[in-house]
Amino acid sequence: MVADWIRLAGGMLVIRIHGAELERFLNLCAREHIALRKPERIEIDEMQAMISLRDFYRLAQTKKRTRCRVHIIKRRGLPFVFQKLRRRYALWAGLLLMCLVCYELSTRIWLIRTNMEPEVDASAVMQELEQLGIGIGTKSADIDPRAVRLHMMTELDELKYFSVNISGNTMEIQAAAVTDPPEKETDSGTHSVVASRDGIVEKMSVHRGTEQCSIGDAVLQGQVLVDALVEKQGQLDTTRLVDANAEIWASTRYYVTRKMALESKKKIKTGQEKRRYAICFGKTRINLFFSSSLTQGNCDRIITTEEIRLNEHLVLPVSLCCETTIPYTTKTVLHDAEEVQAKLEYGARRSVERQIQEGNLTSMQADLSTEQDAAVLHATIWCYEQIGQRVEDGRTEADLPQDEQTENDEQQ
Repeated sequence: MVADWIRLAGGMLVIRIHGAELERFLNLCAREHIALRKPERIEIDEMQAMISLRDFYRLAQTKKRTRCRVHIIKRRGLPFVFQKLRRRYALWAGLLLMCLVCYELSTRIWLIRTNMEPEVDASAVMQELEQLGIGIGTKSADIDPRAVRLHMMTELDELKYFSVNISGNTMEIQAAAVTDPPEKETDSGTHSVVASRDGIVEKMSVHRGTEQCSIGDAVLQGQVLVDALVEKQGQLDTTRLVDANAEIWASTRYYVTRKMALESKKKIKTGQEKRRYAICFGKTRINLFFSSSLTQGNCDRIITTEEIRLNEHLVLPVSLCCETTIPYTTKTVLHDAEEVQAKLEYGARRSVERQIQEGNLTSMQADLSTEQDAAVLHATIWCYEQIGQRVEDGRTEADLPQDEQTENDEQQ
């Protein structure tokens, strides 16, 4: 296949050879290295073959020596196409204009990709770029990434990192926001650890403070688990307030009720899919269809847009828009309670998982019932989670109990 295209680029001829010495003609062609392709004997003194344009000019001496006549039947290849089109100046001018337009389009930005953190104000970034004259259609040679980065970091204080990368006619913007460092725990404040939920303590890890519960105890929400008050443990020690810190893992229980209707609507396709296409040049849309009315009745409308690319980094400012409409009707479907039980259980687990900050689900017990054409699920879910929550302790040094030695010193 590739060899045939190469031969057509140089030009190929289909010739007919007529004469009494065809065998001698073929021998002389082989001796002179003149390639005759696909030879076909038509009559005893006539044959047909294909020959390249270069070998055809070398055939003049051979046909004279064998007294054979050669006639051209068909011409194929680029040289003959150019020969036929050489006087069509409007075509060549249009081709040259198209090349110039393609070159000009390839020097401009037609696609802007953004990779920004959620904390970054994307609208503010795009406004600053617009003030700099950077947007769709800007020449890539006029954009200085270092100058743009310096301007953005100077004007927007919220940015910690900003970069502009240009590849072909695609510009990629990356930005990160300045985040405040996490607050460090200090010894100046006092906190106690309380239970965020009811549960049974299964594991304790106390770093500071006095334990007020032990493994296996049942605790209630708001109960103090680790107290900030630390009693003295020796003659050299004193009673003091500390910043309590601990992790208390407990077995907790959640009660969840989920409800789902047993009657639902199901879509049934009623006709063939209809597709309509449009070409978009930037913000200009050209419809490739005549009717603009939608399908009568219910229908799903799906719109997809495909960019026209020459390669990974070269994008043309042209996109193909495809609008697909699927007509349908609705049908009422009745479900059994057992059919929707799996969905209800999944929803119950997801609702509990969103409430747990640190931990996991261990087991679930569910009871399914039917009430007024709806399935009702009453679920009890057991979890293993961290229920220790640090809260401020309002006590001060004046509220500390004083020992006997301190009281005697004050009396003296």
